Amino acid sequence: MTKDVALSTALRAPVQGRSKASYERMLAAAEALMAAAGSDEFTLQEVSKKGKVSIGSIYNRFESKDALLHAVQLRVLERVDKQMGAMLDEARNGANTLDQLVVALTRAVGETLKENADIMRPLMLRATNDPLVSATGKASYVSSANAVKGALLLHSAEMKQPDPLRAVDSAFRILYATIARYLGFGSATTAAWEGDWDVLMQDLSRMIAAFLVTPPSF
Repeated sequence: MTKDVALSTALRAPVQGRSKASYERMLAAAEALMAAAGSDEFTLQEVSKKGKVSIGSIYNRFESKDALLHAVQLRVLERVDKQMGAMLDEARNGANTLDQLVVALTRAVGETLKENADIMRPLMLRATNDPLVSATGKASYVSSANAVKGALLLHSAEMKQPDPLRAVDSAFRILYATIARYLGFGSATTAAWEGDWDVLMQDLSRMIAAFLVTPPSF
């Protein structure tokens, strides 16, 4: 299946009445099964039973299980991106200093990913061997990264790094990678939920803030 065909299938959603309700039940059932299993190892028969929809209805909307998975990912990332965006806006508008902003942004990214970890985890695992899931996930990541970096650069006058663009890029990479490892995303599932979450958020905030306001000595 090509990327264009997969996206077309995934987005072939009804807009009215019972068909829309049935479609939403399919997606919700598939998402719940993925989150519970921690993987994409579920059957369309299970989706049919959990979503109270017929197998025929599923195939009427999705030409394959892969197409259903792609639609689930789009649904999840739309929700995650909306939640992340709202929290980042709140963080940006409520911070008067770089230190305050770093604390708020760290919490915004961390809490959004943590709240959606059960479904993000199997999606990221799937991305390791599904180019479409990988590309779609990367687009969401880039959007979040740009929003966080843009917010930080509003306080570039407080930074002591010689290249603020490079500094905020490194800061976001470290922030996201650390949270992803804690939550067991991708291939790091064995490291999931190590240590205290609040301590992690506090220490990450302090390290990032210290990095941004400290001039390099070597």
